[in-house]
Amino acid sequence: MTEPGPARRSLPEWARLHLWQMQPVRDVLLGLSVFALIWVGQKTSVVTVPLLLAVLLAYLFEPLIAWLVGRIGMSRRVAVGGIIASAVMFVAVPAVLALTFGVAQLVLFGSRTVDNIVSVQAAATAGSPEESGQIIREWNRRHGWPEGASPGFDLEGDAEPRFSPSWQWVYEQLTAPDSEQAPFRDALQAGMEWVDDNQEQVATTAANFGIETVNRVLGWVGAAFGLGFMAFVTLFFFFFMSTEWVKVKGFGTKLLPDNNRDRIVELLQKFDGVISGFIRGRLTIAFLQAIVFSFGYFLIGVPGAFLLGPAVAVLSIVPYLALVGVPVSIALLWLEGHTGVRGAWWWVVGAPLAVYFIGQALDDYVFTPLIQGKSTGMDTPTILFASLAGGALFGVFGLLIAIPIAACVKILVQEIFWPRFKEWAEGRAGDPLPIKD
Repeated sequence: MTEPGPARRSLPEWARLHLWQMQPVRDVLLGLSVFALIWVGQKTSVVTVPLLLAVLLAYLFEPLIAWLVGRIGMSRRVAVGGIIASAVMFVAVPAVLALTFGVAQLVLFGSRTVDNIVSVQAAATAGSPEESGQIIREWNRRHGWPEGASPGFDLEGDAEPRFSPSWQWVYEQLTAPDSEQAPFRDALQAGMEWVDDNQEQVATTAANFGIETVNRVLGWVGAAFGLGFMAFVTLFFFFFMSTEWVKVKGFGTKLLPDNNRDRIVELLQKFDGVISGFIRGRLTIAFLQAIVFSFGYFLIGVPGAFLLGPAVAVLSIVPYLALVGVPVSIALLWLEGHTGVRGAWWWVVGAPLAVYFIGQALDDYVFTPLIQGKSTGMDTPTILFASLAGGALFGVFGLLIAIPIAACVKILVQEIFWPRFKEWAEGRAGDPLPIKD
């Protein structure tokens, strides 16, 4: 190595450094490198997304794989292959069938709802009782009820044609005499007139969700090669990540600095306990809740049950947010216009409430104690605050990561910041920040 000349030796030490040897510049370059890595990953998402999904799946299924290897004596390759086959057979295929059925239900529900609105409006504004009766009889025929056998209203020989209970109530509100004006008539009249003036738009909007979903599915089928490639690459990476997970963890450990490796590993183990407990626990509970809510809504007669159930289950990841499903399911059940017991007001209101309380009770007293326990180490108000803050800042993504991040921050505060702060408060440290010179 060539010795620096006299002129160079006379310069201050900082002036003899190369630009990349200065710590502030190196910090900036490191930050830019991270952003560059993220940018490149986004541009090559066709490969990086399956890779990240594979790493996440390997992380989630590692306890199960370790159990199969340790307790049953399977090789890791056989265990991972069995998990992939079971997931496709018992999760993917039933989920596709259930979602397809749910979409079909919603499309039919949308068309029926528009037909009910138009029929009730026409009957309420007809010029004579005979004309109204004819419209209602036609409605009965379209819904498969024979002449003189209106849905659930002919139990005492009353042959007067009537709508189903919920829509009959709307009809009676709209036709109440002025001297006995029904409390909801003006609001219903305004809504019905708007629907009547915008029938085509309402029909399109009512069925739009289901049709859009079907169109997207058909679009995915048309792009089967790309989707198949992504699925194949994800499963490929997942298989090899899972079979070599121990080596992957060992490689990651080698990247840690020697001076603080033990302390970092200790903190990472605590992070792992929190994050794995939350992710594995809450996702497993959400999966079970999707089954509970889907079949619960299906049994009580809510249309689109196999779409609403998974949606409510995802919301249940945040404590008590599944309550959103109560008014939605009540509205859908009421608009469906069932006959008999399922058309009674007490069923329309009480059945969705019963499904929610059963699902919430299973979560509180069965699923959470058995599957998740106290893995986050946080009370319910803290979890709720973190979830709402994460959702407000980053939407659904924020909802998913808010609780693990909050739990990790709590660990960092307890393990690093708080001890240093106490030393500073007691005069044993010069500043409250846990930074060593």
